[in-house]
Amino acid sequence: MPKNDLKSLRAQFPIFKQKVNGYPFIYFDSASTAQMPQCVVDRIVSYYTTYKANVGRGVYTFAEKATTAYEASRDKIAQFIGASSKEIIFTSGATEGINLVASSWAENNLQQGDEILVSAVEHHSNFLPWQQLALRKSLVLTIMPVDSQGVVDVEVFKKHLSKKTKLVAIVHSSNLFGSSNDVAAITKLAHAVGAKVLIDASQSVAHQRLDIAKIGCDFLAFSGHKLFGPTGVGVLFVKESMIPEMTVSTFGGGMVFSVEEKNSTFKQFPYNFEAGTPNIAQVIGLGAAVDFVENNIDFAELAEHETMLTKMLIDGLRHMDDIVIVSSVGNEHGHLVTFYSKIHHAHDIAAYLDQFGIAVRAGHHCVQLFHQACGINASVRVSFSMYNTKEEVEFLLQCLRKIIG
Repeated sequence: MPKNDLKSLRAQFPIFKQKVNGYPFIYFDSASTAQMPQCVVDRIVSYYTTYKANVGRGVYTFAEKATTAYEASRDKIAQFIGASSKEIIFTSGATEGINLVASSWAENNLQQGDEILVSAVEHHSNFLPWQQLALRKSLVLTIMPVDSQGVVDVEVFKKHLSKKTKLVAIVHSSNLFGSSNDVAAITKLAHAVGAKVLIDASQSVAHQRLDIAKIGCDFLAFSGHKLFGPTGVGVLFVKESMIPEMTVSTFGGGMVFSVEEKNSTFKQFPYNFEAGTPNIAQVIGLGAAVDFVENNIDFAELAEHETMLTKMLIDGLRHMDDIVIVSSVGNEHGHLVTFYSKIHHAHDIAAYLDQFGIAVRAGHHCVQLFHQACGINASVRVSFSMYNTKEEVEFLLQCLRKIIG
């Protein structure tokens, strides 16, 4: 599979040494949060035990070491997605990053009657900020339909574009379908009418190589915990040309250059958007996660592995009359399968599988509008990563046959 074989990679994730209800732990919920390799845990522990200090403020040894490690992560992440370090803001996650674009850019640059385009399968984090902004500022929020693969057709997208379109906020890879939008084509078309583009890359960042230059977007957000890193840290990319249009909305220590009674001067971007003590250990851990990915994963081989598992599961589910498959994968890269039972509730299926040490997701996966439109109460989602195996999928199907037949 990747640059290192699957078995050796899986062995680097300590959580898989455990058993659940007497069974080996099988984790099929990486679309929610990916597990963490030991090297990331070690890097975080090293910070806490050998040089814990605040960043950007002290001149003593540990403070300088912490600052160097923190900024090294910014450099690694920028290089990882093909951006410049000065275009990277650290956030608590993709949710904060998208909300930051809403409060620091859209709030001041969109006017009554301007349109925001989103897709029908956006995660709540890339829908609610725009819904609430539209309500507050009398904007037009348009939800574009998706095809049977969960993708926004480029030709359909063209028909939705107009001079009133000012922002396109769209998911790269769907957390419901696992399919990917042609974000480069979408961005090019949006720019042609003067609209800006925000990409939610939370699901794609751990499964395919991101290239900011090829995508061409103005903003891009993702969470570190989906990239084998810790929780509580995310990344917001802001294109350099967009920086002058960003307005600081959070104030405090760390982001200020000088303070006077009547006025204050703030640091340059991105530091003026990182007020207060940041999630230092998490940022350092995310840098370690990027190192892990760069040293171990060939994205083409990873896509082949994940798609093989996806097709294997779909093939098995198709022989179960009670099952309706929501997601599907053709010749494209897939890393998850979503389905529901006509008899058993999704939560009951998930609870049943847990008895055998199998972790899957059940619910609406923060895509509630799409479930409602399809008349689906809830669905089961099985999502894959590098550490999953054919044997695990076979065991999952075996367990499902016991309850579904």
